[in-house]
Amino acid sequence: MTTDLVDPSPSFARRHRVPIALGVLVLVAFFVALRLTLNYLGEQPIVEPWKSYIEKLADASPDARSELQRYLAASGRDTVASQDFLPLCKTMVRQARAQGVQVALILRRDLAVCEGNPK
Repeated sequence: MTTDLVDPSPSFARRHRVPIALGVLVLVAFFVALRLTLNYLGEQPIVEPWKSYIEKLADASPDARSELQRYLAASGRDTVASQDFLPLCKTMVRQARAQGVQVALILRRDLAVCEGNPK
């Protein structure tokens, strides 16, 4: 008996190429959908109480108000996007403190949110 007549069994990848291709396609679709969802949510405007933090800081400090106005002008938006809240809030807190504003009295226990170290 010769071995020339016996067909070798196909490899794992060749046998399961359709399920593997579908699995890769589903995985790619999942990551694309996740990225699109995160981008969409990041562009949504901030809501209360975050919106009031920005407004209180802007009311207390002219430099913080000008920073908010610069952001709104540069972004072409009427409100702050949720993805931009933390950097903007940190900058506004720093500017308000530089002007001598008692930021801890304005934001109280939520100051840690704007400073980037939540409790």
